Amino acid sequence: MFNTEAEKDILVKSLMQSGDRDGVVECLEYIIEHHTPFALYVATADRSSCMWIFDPDTVYDMLGGEDIHDKTFRSVFTDDIERGQGILFYVLRKVGPALVIRLSEQTLADILSAL
Repeated sequence: MFNTEAEKDILVKSLMQSGDRDGVVECLEYIIEHHTPFALYVATADRSSCMWIFDPDTVYDMLGGEDIHDKTFRSVFTDDIERGQGILFYVLRKVGPALVIRLSEQTLADILSAL
């Protein structure tokens, strides 16, 4: 999973730049508790316009439906232990395929504590 310290640091720095630390903390707590997906939407090729999406329904809509997330989740997390602890983080771009990153509860808890 996405567990290296360098990768965690990248996520922490990016989340801190959102401008709403308290909102991010609240959203991450919800994600950890309910195992909902979240996403970073990159709207421009130069990456100057980005938006964090923590609302699962919005993530599902941007993916093309909740069933697509469910299929992706089952293909990325292959056993019951991973499925019980896994959370998907999507990087969505206006043009091109979505990137899917596997996260664990512990990784998100570490990121949350670093915020």
